Amino acid sequence: MPELPEVHTIVSDLHKHISGYKITGIQIEKTYKTISGNETFKKAVLGQNVTKVERIAKNIIIHLSSGNYILIHLAMTGRVLLRNKQDKSDGWAKVILDLEKNGGQKQLRFTDTRMFGKIGAIGSKAIKGLVDKYGPEPISPNLTAEKFLTIIRSKKTNIKNALLDQSIVSGLGNIYATEALFLAGINPHSNTTKITLENARKLLETSKKILLEGISNRGSTLPDKSYVDIFGKEGKQQNFFRIYMKEKCPNCGTKVTFTKLNGRGTYYCENCQPLDGQGPLFK
Repeated sequence: MPELPEVHTIVSDLHKHISGYKITGIQIEKTYKTISGNETFKKAVLGQNVTKVERIAKNIIIHLSSGNYILIHLAMTGRVLLRNKQDKSDGWAKVILDLEKNGGQKQLRFTDTRMFGKIGAIGSKAIKGLVDKYGPEPISPNLTAEKFLTIIRSKKTNIKNALLDQSIVSGLGNIYATEALFLAGINPHSNTTKITLENARKLLETSKKILLEGISNRGSTLPDKSYVDIFGKEGKQQNFFRIYMKEKCPNCGTKVTFTKLNGRGTYYCENCQPLDGQGPLFK
């Protein structure tokens, strides 16, 4: 599932390349249903200009001149692709928006092989509800270690599960949470009630580090190739994974332990991420 760096990359590119374009046509695959209803979606979107594109957690928000918005959530296999109208069709296309500006034409194509993603038109009330739904992001300048510790401890579970709960802290998904925990030397099984302020400070630092690194490298593309940017290009963060999908710990050479926590594949080093929380902080 695309995480904060992947969605950030998509949003930044969309804002740069479709702002100011008018939506002149809409195609919806005949069996697909948008979250707002297909007819409502068409009425809300057709003829509107894109004023800007922003991100709320892992949601793509396209601002329209009417004051309404297009919401896109990629879920596991969703893609947003910016194409020329004459480009060959993309498989699993669910919604296609025709865009025009100063005589130039483009197409924004939302594709989804497994149909877990969503797209639809929403209003300002729904936007507020969306903002209220999510916890703070690790890259937020307003999130201190003390606040981070408080929100982590508010959910009595293992630390990996807490990091994946978007109502607790938003933006981290399985890959970046795994990497952040490794860099902080914290075992993913550690109970949130046992996390100390020093643990929280290290984990906040490494979460910021790994998310910003992921943004710089335009996201992670795994072997299934599900994630690509709006131009169909892969990210590069997978070339810099420390522990995710690795067989040996890059720090001590110990065999990496793989297990599942709450159904999510988890990689960690039992030597460098001990349960007593005294693991080293790596660079």
